[in-house]
Amino acid sequence: MEKHKFCLCLLLITTALNLSAQDFNLSAVGGYLNLDINFKVNGEEFDLGNKSSGFYIGALTNITLTEKIDLQPELLFGAIEDNNSLYLGALGKYNVSDEFSLLLGPAFNYLLEDIVDDYSKLGIFAVIGPSYDITDKFFAQAKYSFQLNNFYTGDSDITSRANFLLVGVGYKIL
Repeated sequence: MEKHKFCLCLLLITTALNLSAQDFNLSAVGGYLNLDINFKVNGEEFDLGNKSSGFYIGALTNITLTEKIDLQPELLFGAIEDNNSLYLGALGKYNVSDEFSLLLGPAFNYLLEDIVDDYSKLGIFAVIGPSYDITDKFFAQAKYSFQLNNFYTGDSDITSRANFLLVGVGYKIL
């Protein structure tokens, strides 16, 4: 048992030293948030007019993996009318040039409000979009998120998915 504790401590110390050795950066982001909900019953699509707009704010960082590829973890808070949610993304960032990048990866959405029975608060998304560095400190991003799972968890043949468009600007704090 002592050997396992020693190995775990050694692993934690090594990880902490590696993380502190990397350049830490932090950016604040915010912008426009658009929501579009797709609703199907028995395979037939219904347009319920579930398109809403709001805003998002949050933070992200870039972790350099290779010369061309970064990892961009982000935590965002989104507000649309009376519906608030958290977004957690782990996007791959392919640096096409010094200023222009492409974003691709998974994100999770968690609704902070009460919801009706037979619906989940957790959404799993595939995200794609561009990022452009305007200056050394300011950048712009646009991301479109396609929901992969079904919000509806009941027994009926119902599919309820949301798609998000996030368009915003960021400021590199550190």
